[in-house]
Amino acid sequence: MELRDLGGALGRHKLVVLLILVIAGLAVVVGLRLAPKTYTSTAIVSADPDPTAGAAIDDVDTLRATLAELAGSRSVVADVQGELDVVRGAEALGDDIRAEWVRGTTLIRITAEDRDPQVAADVANAVARVLPRQDASQAFDLSVEDPAEPAGTYTSPDRWLVLGAGAALAVLLAAAGALWRERRAGTVEDAATVEQATAAPLLAHLAPPRDHTTLPALSPGTQAAGVFRQLRLALETDSAGSPVGRVVVAGVTSQDVNVWLGANLAIALAGSGRRVLLVDGRLGERFGRPGPEEPDTPGLHGVLTGTPLSDALSPGPVAGLTVLPAGAWDIESAQSLVTTRFASAMAAAQERFDVVVVLGAPLDVCDDARVMAMDGGALLLVVPEGHLSPGALRAHAARVRSVGARLIGTVLVSRRPERVAD
Repeated sequence: MELRDLGGALGRHKLVVLLILVIAGLAVVVGLRLAPKTYTSTAIVSADPDPTAGAAIDDVDTLRATLAELAGSRSVVADVQGELDVVRGAEALGDDIRAEWVRGTTLIRITAEDRDPQVAADVANAVARVLPRQDASQAFDLSVEDPAEPAGTYTSPDRWLVLGAGAALAVLLAAAGALWRERRAGTVEDAATVEQATAAPLLAHLAPPRDHTTLPALSPGTQAAGVFRQLRLALETDSAGSPVGRVVVAGVTSQDVNVWLGANLAIALAGSGRRVLLVDGRLGERFGRPGPEEPDTPGLHGVLTGTPLSDALSPGPVAGLTVLPAGAWDIESAQSLVTTRFASAMAAAQERFDVVVVLGAPLDVCDDARVMAMDGGALLLVVPEGHLSPGALRAHAARVRSVGARLIGTVLVSRRPERVAD
């Protein structure tokens, strides 16, 4: 998925994104508030050489570092346990005590951690009091420079780290939620989404008739007639640099409106003075049955099995339009015939006609329409509003191009039928 697709999904489902961000944010805050806290306190001890020591000290700094290491020893921990007002286990207490010599100084820094800030301070101060008794060398005059105070805030968990990680996780969850919503409920609703998903121009946005068996493009002056004239002009303009003699009209879903649109497009092209052949390419039961009132001709199936084209044609409902019905198809051989013989049959048809318009099977049923648009043809994609996600539409467009077919454009069909005046 491209970044622009993610941005579009976030914008279309901003309420879902906002809800996830709020819930995730509250979860992080509540979790941080309820999580066990650790407080840290520090006491500073000064380890100055004792002037009353009997022997000279060769390496004072090494002795300071060694003294600091004793802070977590068993003997120190045992003495500290005796000075505390609360009970702490020796092993846990030893793990919570750390001391280090501050290089370049006479200071030893003692830190202690505990779930109680007061206990942490008491432990650090107890270590500072006990440590002089552990100085076997008796080489230092140890004094507390800075006693430990109860911490005002916890040191673990790291609030900024938790908040940063929580924010990043919230953003990821919001993006995932938007994409999930896009796949589950997000559908193509407007022209911009169609063009973005298909990377092809939107040639028309029209409302289907209430009765798909009507041919409103036959009626000059009607709104539908004007739409189909605009669609014809758009096709001619788009293909001016690369003329298309065969246009396959196919929907992404099984709807009668696909056939209605293809038939009316053929009528609109014939009305411009062109010789147009309308081919019903829906061969086989699972691809959509031919119309119930087909002429008694061999049809497309007969042409693909050897019947001369002229014997399979029927006159259309308007001047300049000829029809090649599907014919008496054989369900077992239909798909192989389309793959092996359709292109040559259409090449012969294009020698006799200016434009061949093919009614293809829906893309969600089979690959026939894609195959029919190969070898010099082009596919006009019919997209109904509210029926599929942008991702699914993008996949259909990619599959069309993957076989070398040209996607000449799309038609967006409104979910609401056209209004008919009383």
